[in-house]
Amino acid sequence: MNLAAVEDFPLRAGLTQFNHASYGLSSLRVIAEGERLRRQIESDPNLHLGAELTQRLTAQSASVAEVLGLDSARMTLCANATSAAAAIIASVPLGASSTVVVLDVEYSSIRRAWEVACAKAGARLITVSVPIPLESTTALLARLDRQVPGPVDYLQVSAITSSTAIQMPIPALSVWVEQRGGHLILDAAHVPGHLPLPPGLWGAAAVFGTLHKWFPTLRPVGLLWRTPEFDIRPAEVSLTWDSPDLVERFSWPGTFDPVPRLCMDAAIGQWREWQADGRLDDCEALADMADRAMVDFGARRTAATEFRPPRLRSFILDGVTPLQVKDALHGAEIRAWVGQGASGECLLRLSTHIYNDENDLDRVTHRIQEVLSR
Repeated sequence: MNLAAVEDFPLRAGLTQFNHASYGLSSLRVIAEGERLRRQIESDPNLHLGAELTQRLTAQSASVAEVLGLDSARMTLCANATSAAAAIIASVPLGASSTVVVLDVEYSSIRRAWEVACAKAGARLITVSVPIPLESTTALLARLDRQVPGPVDYLQVSAITSSTAIQMPIPALSVWVEQRGGHLILDAAHVPGHLPLPPGLWGAAAVFGTLHKWFPTLRPVGLLWRTPEFDIRPAEVSLTWDSPDLVERFSWPGTFDPVPRLCMDAAIGQWREWQADGRLDDCEALADMADRAMVDFGARRTAATEFRPPRLRSFILDGVTPLQVKDALHGAEIRAWVGQGASGECLLRLSTHIYNDENDLDRVTHRIQEVLSR
């Protein structure tokens, strides 16, 4: 554990954390800011949860848009990635003649949301299996061509897949769905604070994501971005549902805790310090070291080099079950995501953050080596 960096976080002593990508981790600085904001709100809830709140949320949304390089008029903060996805899926027009394509490496709740929406509308849902390990964009596009006949209305893709940690070839997939006459819906849950969101958002029509994974803010905070042609509204009909302003629409989903969203300025400021100090670059170097060490010990990568995210890597562990790996790591006070892939394979995902160091890496890789050698 990087003792200098761990002072920024409330992590328990002796715990090795490689599961940052699941829930993120609030920094002590942001936690203190959150406590200050909560005391302020409770000093006069009628004032601070009234019209003033929308103004403050608009300012925070603009700060996030600025750091991500987005048009603030097209973006809003929201509860989390799931609520943003629900808003998008509930808002896009679907009918009996519609076709939606979802990859089998997508997050399970997102796949389920499209299943429910398509069943309700009588639309066709096609789930396409992604070859794991993913070796080439050509192979993925060929599989899409084989499994998806005819026009497509929507293609649901993650910029970085969750359990398999694959940085998908979004520009090529955007071209593919455009050629089929459809729109790209992008899951960017693992992107903000981790990867840049390029201008035009890779040709996406709508994007949902999470800010509490890689920015050190309180959880939960999500984001939603859309092109002007998509009139996205919250899945819940609240007092601001009819607002012409996107931020205001999502500013009052009923009574809720606005503090995580109001902490974004503080979180962005600290994240920028880490970036300027080279700490995030160090995390990428540690992820590359983990990648090499895991393969040396018998794990298999989920994707070729071009598809590996900077600070998130996933591996196939042959001959073991997720339960065996979870038990081995838990007993050693190591936290990492372990689960089952779409084809039943055992997956281990490691995310590196500024509180990690080479000693942490030695602990997790040697533990995995023990499990694989049994």
